[in-house]
Amino acid sequence: MAAAVRIAWQGATSAAELAFSGVSSFCWTGSRLSLSIERWPTHKPAYHCNCGTRRILPSWKTRGIFVIDAKSLRNALGNFATGVTIVTTCHDGRKIGLTANSFNSVSLDPPLVLWSLAKKSSNIDAFMNVDAFAVHILGADQEALSNQFATPGIDKFEGVDIKTGDADVPLLRDCAARFECRTAYRYDGGDHIIFVGEVLDLEQSEKEPLLFHRGRYARKTMPKTGDGTENARDLNYLVARAYFMLTDGVRTQAAEHGLSQVDHYALSVLLKGGPATMSEVNAMLGTSGWQWTDADLQRQAEVGLVQVADDGNVSLTKSGRETMIGLFAQAKAVEADAQKAFSPDELDQLRSLLSQLLETLGRQDTKGTAQHLEVMNALQADQPAQDASDS
Repeated sequence: MAAAVRIAWQGATSAAELAFSGVSSFCWTGSRLSLSIERWPTHKPAYHCNCGTRRILPSWKTRGIFVIDAKSLRNALGNFATGVTIVTTCHDGRKIGLTANSFNSVSLDPPLVLWSLAKKSSNIDAFMNVDAFAVHILGADQEALSNQFATPGIDKFEGVDIKTGDADVPLLRDCAARFECRTAYRYDGGDHIIFVGEVLDLEQSEKEPLLFHRGRYARKTMPKTGDGTENARDLNYLVARAYFMLTDGVRTQAAEHGLSQVDHYALSVLLKGGPATMSEVNAMLGTSGWQWTDADLQRQAEVGLVQVADDGNVSLTKSGRETMIGLFAQAKAVEADAQKAFSPDELDQLRSLLSQLLETLGRQDTKGTAQHLEVMNALQADQPAQDASDS
């Protein structure tokens, strides 16, 4: 019996709940009492009648009865990752579109899909009075489009490439999938109306879908395998590939300045740390497998990027410092562009996980290879620690 009364909704109660309570389900006037949860100050289950009769249920009678809090329900449902769709229609000659993640399949034969819209939505009347709509499953690269159609008070279709379907329904291009539907059924679903559509036509692509999880956009965590992507789950491969893709443009520009990779590393050390001897520079580079030779030094001195003092210290010239700062600025620009693919929370999580990985590897380091991180710091430092003197 207790299982039958796990939830007590405001308003009329079930016979099982009334039986469980042990309290008469009728008022002295003969009217049926309804079970509800009182608001402030008691917040207790009670029976009420229109005549004013009120009976608070004793605590032992209400064990197992509770009200589902809307915020808690939303948070719990948010653990179910969904795709993101844009639903469009045309009503009285006006294009209408909105973002929704309540889309789901119903049947293959006949082909039926459903989605729901809040009764308080400004678009509810339009969808209640049309028989045609389209559902677009967005791709992972269409987050901005999703945000545009979720923003109230703007022209949702401004700047959007569309074509017109049956009944003048606007159809978006380049989505992961699109379904053109005829409204088959409408159902009352609490504070929403559930629309069931018969699929009349569809298009699909191989684009990765845009996902929504816990109130924000998400990405797939299981990349495809096969077709040359067998290493897509290998951590070494992912970290190395990300590094080389982030720095490829900088390496290309460095080469245009006559800098090899070891030159770039060595001059980055000088940019951050200031003048140093060849031995000190190579101490930083050695564990990475690189060595800056006298021939390398001589070549960079001849083109005016470095200078050697009488005490043997090597430093950047004004031209060398300007060159390295330019490369540094390009590296930061590439980094900033790559970060646009992530939300602030995702970036924080990425940095945290990478920092945790580096900390773990640092504890396991027995060969002093972590010293090479100083070179990486030199390449990615926000500002040089010390400027070399002008030539």
